Amino acid sequence: MSHRLPPLVWLKAFEAAGRLQSFRAAADELHVTASAISHHVRSLERHLARPLFQRTGNSVCLTREGEAYLSRLSAGFVQLASAAEVLEGASGARRLTIGAFPFLVSEVLMPGLAELRSRLPGVALSVVSGTQLELLSHMDPKLRVDAIIRYGNGRFPACQARKLTDVALVPVAAPALAVADEDAAHRLIAGGPRITVAGPFDGWSAWAEATGAALSPEAEVLTFDSYLTAMRAAEQGLGVALGIRPFVDPWLESRRIRVLVDRPAAAGEASYLVTAHHAHPRPELDTLADWLLGRFAGGA
Repeated sequence: MSHRLPPLVWLKAFEAAGRLQSFRAAADELHVTASAISHHVRSLERHLARPLFQRTGNSVCLTREGEAYLSRLSAGFVQLASAAEVLEGASGARRLTIGAFPFLVSEVLMPGLAELRSRLPGVALSVVSGTQLELLSHMDPKLRVDAIIRYGNGRFPACQARKLTDVALVPVAAPALAVADEDAAHRLIAGGPRITVAGPFDGWSAWAEATGAALSPEAEVLTFDSYLTAMRAAEQGLGVALGIRPFVDPWLESRRIRVLVDRPAAAGEASYLVTAHHAHPRPELDTLADWLLGRFAGGA
């Protein structure tokens, strides 16, 4: 393995491809072609005499050596970006920017923000509706996020993750649609309309498989592009949705929605507080993690 510093263009291509887990996405971010990204990554692999990616068809994933290399490289890029802050006379004021999907921002973070602020005196808090991992190492410090609440299996490339809570899926609907008889509730779920969220994860199939419930393939399906709008549709009586517990617990407690069939199914993933692997230990992040654990454990 050569110990000479590889060309910066190779390193940038690998860092973007590893962080995004896609040569195409890296090409879009760096405004080059996917073939250029592939060429730079292969040149870097030859330089290091190490395979950094496993390639299967059109998909790529980091090797263990690639994950380790990406972690150190991402740290280096963030350090380079932070050098400009010194020249700009950065005040050094403590700040904490949190990213989460819109439902969590609206229904968990915002209602408890005053309490979190009281636990973090002197810290400027920001909340954004974004969960892209690249925000954790964004070259622009004004766009960089310190911590993101994400679903997953706990493995996030070039990141470290603290588990917050397991999540479970349960059918929910507006109180006007709720029925006391479980058989009637199952018929309502099977016949629809069922509310779903666009994306690769088919929550209804996962719930049906786990509980043995039957879902009619001919039932009307209403699809929304965010979980927040899907839950609002359920609240307004437009159909039956899958509530993610404990995130929807505040809506259940306030009776905005009700559980139709109390047979929760594990989602197969958990929620995590994700930070950059190279991030320096910060007491603010520990306080945030403890606060979130309390919110989820005690019912937000």
